Amino acid sequence: MSKSINDTIELIWENKEKYFLGISDEGSSKWGKISELSSTQVFLRDKNGNNGSLVEKLPLNNNILFKGDNLDVLLKLNKSHQNSVKCIYIDPPFNTGKIFDHYSDALDTSDWLSMMKIRLELMRNLLTEDGSLFVHIDDDEMPYLKVLLDEVFNEGKNVIQKNRQDRHHIATIIWQKKYSPQNDAKFFSDVHDFVLVFAKNPKKFKLNNLERTEEQLKRYKNPDNDYRGKWTSSDLTVKTPSEKNIYPIELPSGRIVNPAKSRSWGVTKEKFEELVSDKRIWFGTSGNAMPRMKKFLSEVKAGVTPKTIWLAEEVGDNSEAKKELKAVLESSDIVFTTPKPERLLHRIIALASDENDLILDAFLGSGTTCAVAHKMNRRWIGIENGEQIDSIVVPRIEKIIQGEDLGGVTDLVGWKNGGEYKYFEVK
Repeated sequence: MSKSINDTIELIWENKEKYFLGISDEGSSKWGKISELSSTQVFLRDKNGNNGSLVEKLPLNNNILFKGDNLDVLLKLNKSHQNSVKCIYIDPPFNTGKIFDHYSDALDTSDWLSMMKIRLELMRNLLTEDGSLFVHIDDDEMPYLKVLLDEVFNEGKNVIQKNRQDRHHIATIIWQKKYSPQNDAKFFSDVHDFVLVFAKNPKKFKLNNLERTEEQLKRYKNPDNDYRGKWTSSDLTVKTPSEKNIYPIELPSGRIVNPAKSRSWGVTKEKFEELVSDKRIWFGTSGNAMPRMKKFLSEVKAGVTPKTIWLAEEVGDNSEAKKELKAVLESSDIVFTTPKPERLLHRIIALASDENDLILDAFLGSGTTCAVAHKMNRRWIGIENGEQIDSIVVPRIEKIIQGEDLGGVTDLVGWKNGGEYKYFEVK
C-alpha cells in the first residue's frame, strides 16, 4: 500500500485522486467534485435549533457553532477564514468498524483515508503560519494517517524532509485514556490513544511551556537560606566523559571524591571553583555529599517543556470525561462512548495558543474543545453534524456562559461566566 523512493514516501489507495463527499442514504460512498457542494447555504439558528435568516458573509471575530457536514463548512471557512486559526484539534472517527449512537465508524480504510484527506487539506489552509494541528487517533489507522499528514502538510509532494527542523510533524503524543485493563481483550488491553501534532510552518511554530505543578514546585527549597531564593540541585557529573574534566574534588568535610567510572564532572576545574565561590554548589547539609549544581527557581525558564507521554493523572481519561458530561448535563443517558476530558484539551490549547487566538474543532462531538476554549478566553469554531449539537453542545456552552458549569477546568482557569456565540447551519 506504500512505496519508498529515496526520500519520497507515498500512500496509495483506491480513489485517492477523487473527492469523498460523504455517505448516501443507502449507505454507499459518494464521490464527486467539490463544485457539487457549492450550492450549500448558511442559515442563522437560534438556541432552540430553529433556522432563521440566510447568512451571506461569515463573521470573523465571533465564536461560532456550525451544524452541518464538516466538508461543507470547511469549504465555507476557506473563503472567510484562511490563515486565521491558531490551533485545530480534531477527534475524528477512528474507523473501528463499530456503529455508535451518534455516528457510523465503519468505512473501508481507503474510503476513510479519502474522507480525511480532503478535510485535512482544507484545515491546513485555515491555519496561521505559526499554527498547528492536533489529530486524535488510535493505533488502527494511525500509521496510515501519519503518512497522509506528511503528504498533506508538504502540499502533496510526498517528501519526508531529511532535516528534522524542516519536518511538519512535531510530535506523536501518547495519552493514557484509561487506568484499568480490559480483561476480555483477546491479546493486549489497549489503554492509550495517540495525538499527532503537525505545524503548518515548523520554522515559525512556537510551543508554549507547561505551568509547573504544585508537586514540581515542592522540589524547590532553600535549606541554606540562599539570598537568591528557592532552588533544586542536579548531578554535577555527565555520562559522556571529558578527560580535562576528570579531577579530584575536596569536600568541605575533607573527603576527596572523583566522578564515577565512565563519567566526568560537567565543568572544568576552573569553572567549578567559580561556582563554589558563587555558592552554586551544594555539598549536602553536612558538607560530605557529592557536589551538585544548584538551580534557582528564579533563574529557570518559565514553565516546563512538555513530554510526549500524557498520563491520566495529569490530563484525565475517558472515565473523567464521562463524569464531566453527566454533571454538566444532569443526565446519564446521553454520554459518548469515549469523550475527551477537559484537562486534555486544556493542555493542548495552553501549549498551542494564547488568549484571543482562534481554535477550531471540525469533529466537535460532545463539544469539549469549544467548552474549554471558551473558559480559556480563546475564540472558537466548532463543527458537528449530529443531533448532539442541540442536545449536548448547545446546553453545555449555555451553562458555561451563564456560569453554571462548575466542573472540568472551571476552577483551574478561574472561569466565572460571560461570552457569546453565533449558531449557524450549513445545508
